[in-house]
Amino acid sequence: MGKVFLSYSTVDKPFANWLVGELVKENIDIWYDQLEINAGDSIKEKISEGVQASSVFLIILSKSSVKSKWVNYELNDALIYRAQKKGIKIVPLLIDNDIVIPYNLSMIQYIDFRDSKEYSLRKLVTYLHSTKKSHIPNWELLSPKSFEDMVYDLLYKIGLKDIIRNTSSRDHGFDFVGYYFTDLDDITKKEKWIIESKLYKNSKVSVQTIASLYGIAKLSSADKIIIATNSSLTSSALNFIKENIKDIKVQIWDEITLADLIMKFSDVQNKFFKADSSVDNIVVNIYDEELITVQNYINRLKNCPEGSMGWKEYEDICIEILNHLFVPPLKTPKIQSRTESGIDIRDAIYPNRGNHENWGFIRNDYEAKYIIYEFKNYSLNENGTNIDKHVVNQVRNYLKHTIGRIGFVCSKKKPTTSAFEARKQAFIEDKKLILFLNNEHLIDMLMKKYKNEEPSDVIVDMIDEFNISFG
Repeated sequence: MGKVFLSYSTVDKPFANWLVGELVKENIDIWYDQLEINAGDSIKEKISEGVQASSVFLIILSKSSVKSKWVNYELNDALIYRAQKKGIKIVPLLIDNDIVIPYNLSMIQYIDFRDSKEYSLRKLVTYLHSTKKSHIPNWELLSPKSFEDMVYDLLYKIGLKDIIRNTSSRDHGFDFVGYYFTDLDDITKKEKWIIESKLYKNSKVSVQTIASLYGIAKLSSADKIIIATNSSLTSSALNFIKENIKDIKVQIWDEITLADLIMKFSDVQNKFFKADSSVDNIVVNIYDEELITVQNYINRLKNCPEGSMGWKEYEDICIEILNHLFVPPLKTPKIQSRTESGIDIRDAIYPNRGNHENWGFIRNDYEAKYIIYEFKNYSLNENGTNIDKHVVNQVRNYLKHTIGRIGFVCSKKKPTTSAFEARKQAFIEDKKLILFLNNEHLIDMLMKKYKNEEPSDVIVDMIDEFNISFG
């Protein structure tokens, strides 16, 4: 086991001090800022060094930590580190009731310290002592068929029974169905699992895949959905699970989970990755020029003042981000100015003339010769102006025959019910589609771009989500 990094809010220092003391007693090498950072040290550099040296990243989840700037900074580092295929394991420790688990942690299993601290501590210690730093296998050694074979072997290894393989067309939307038995107090519980495997080069599991699996699980009275992928899920897919799937458990076997399982079962590792020459001494430099640029965009986006005070700043950072993401293949935007409620407003209009797959699809399906972005830096305060039907109708009116039938509203504020109703009406009457981009979408696209993935996949996924949910 390598070093264990601890991220926490200063408000939770009493719990952090107790936890560190208990872990030290167990001979666990823990990175704790009180012990590691001295006067004059660069906090960011020290945090980076700590994450770089760690195999496990513990984050204390509380009402205060989910709002903490430093915890969010450290977590972003860990997620980037994880994305760099170094195998760091992120373990949230839940200590407060009634908190919304951050979006980027929502699919990760946490340890619950709210009821029994001692029991949860023993569970954590056992996990940490058994943990080795994972290394992501070389997925290029596998074909879709051999990846599916590997998932089958792993399902068998973890105890799934009566596994039936779907040998017909993959259009059926799943690969395996099986049963998992657990014994609790002399009562045997039987669960029916539906499993789908997805081997990707650059893409992520889309909302369409999730919606299809959910439909199959409902029709077959399944208790659990397993999605095994060497990648991860799009933000829209994760949101679809969070908002729409309440009656069936969903578990994601992403590349980190798969790497852990493969290491656990050496015969599976030898069978499928015998030629894999991955070694432990691969060095990945977390910080690079591109990452610094991305983090700067994210910080400026998050820290931009709301309302009229930060309107121009918000427009500037959004346009810079969109240019970074989409120019090329889109052309440099034409900026259109007007006055609204005493504020000088700018819209960005991007010529869409290339042969890029996603933007070509949007041009063909929505006659989008140009892509329009409108920026609304409305205050999140309840008394602030809303993203409502008036905003949607404004964009709808811009979408002339010479422009196209798709437009975007960038805003920190969520749309109201009237906005969604107006969007539906615009699509029914004019086949015009208005999409709402918030900070999470922009950050998701920035991170995809950084990881050499296609950022416009987020937009295509939003279109798919609209089409699926339309009605």
